[in-house]
Amino acid sequence: MHIYKTFFRVAKQHRISIILYTCIIIFMLLAMTGGQAGNGMNEVALKKYHLLVVDNDHSEVSETLLSYLGEKHELVEGTYTEDEIKLKLYYQDISDYIIIPKGFGAAFEDVISTDPSTAKNEDITTLLQAKYDEALPRGIFVNIQINEYLNAVGNYMRQGNSISEASDKATKSLDITRFTKMQESDVDENAKIYTSFVFLPYGILSIIFSGVLAVILSFNEKEKKNRTIVSSVKMTSRNISLIMGTLTISFMVTAVLVLITTLLNGKDSIFTDRWWLSTVNSLIYAISVTMLLSMITSLPLGIDKKGTANTSSFITVIIGLSFAFLGGTFVDLTILGDKVAKIGRFIPNYWYSIACRKIWYNSASLDDLLSCFGFQLLFGVVCLSIGLVFTRFFGNKADS
Repeated sequence: MHIYKTFFRVAKQHRISIILYTCIIIFMLLAMTGGQAGNGMNEVALKKYHLLVVDNDHSEVSETLLSYLGEKHELVEGTYTEDEIKLKLYYQDISDYIIIPKGFGAAFEDVISTDPSTAKNEDITTLLQAKYDEALPRGIFVNIQINEYLNAVGNYMRQGNSISEASDKATKSLDITRFTKMQESDVDENAKIYTSFVFLPYGILSIIFSGVLAVILSFNEKEKKNRTIVSSVKMTSRNISLIMGTLTISFMVTAVLVLITTLLNGKDSIFTDRWWLSTVNSLIYAISVTMLLSMITSLPLGIDKKGTANTSSFITVIIGLSFAFLGGTFVDLTILGDKVAKIGRFIPNYWYSIACRKIWYNSASLDDLLSCFGFQLLFGVVCLSIGLVFTRFFGNKADS
């Protein structure tokens, strides 16, 4: 019990690392799950371009065309020289420079008064003066749009409609948004909470290793170790007390992360069967990580006090990222490669991720998850056994 209490007094000195990593994990949770909600866009809209249109005709037809272009695009106002217009086209400030010449209205009426079969395929935009960058499709698109509109207006005028009536009917007939809609995507209600719980192993491991590894290594310093060996406290009992202290912090960290995950992405799931099973899954993973930590700290690494902080960060990054990529934490199990999955079966993250998928997508019961829980605990027991073996052979030898 004395070592257990001392463990927390030493851990208090490393609380900055625990708080810092906890804040980082919370930020990563927000970054990973914050953008999964739908953006609410369900309408189709055509792209609008900036056009510079000069109407030198001021006829009813030209004004109708100008009004149509104003609805479909953004019209740029102002008077510019030829060089300024070239610069605007070059820098894409405008997509098309259109001049409606004087006499355009009369020429248009001459075209629609001809035989319909002849006028059907005629490009009416030749009546206009257009300048655009031919290397870009936007200018071509605008000219095609103008040609379709003027042909439609001409066809409706041949049927006896006035210019305003023909313009309204042409605008309506050319409105493709009436016949198109955004493809509806299936909304995965469990995606955010599932992603959050799958990410928790990286947070649990990083926080525990960064905050506790340095604490346990401090107990393995030469002077403290020699004092423990000459005392009545056995090294095995000391290690068990350290493991219990680590388990306590692990459960506290896991409880905080589960609470934050639930508040951020799973308020509707709280206290449901799936939530309880996910919480148990997280606690079992925390146990396996604690046993892994006990094995690592039992190894004769020969780390001095000055190198403890750097070593803790190094081990945390290496093991945390390796487990995350191999165990389905950062890369979902559905797209994880077969060869990677075979390697991942030997680490607890893989079975944790399997359990998460079963819980949130297969409505698994406790019986369905026993194998996943068992493999995680088996990993921990193996690590604990290795740690005890090293403690038995190396722990009782004093350092000179």
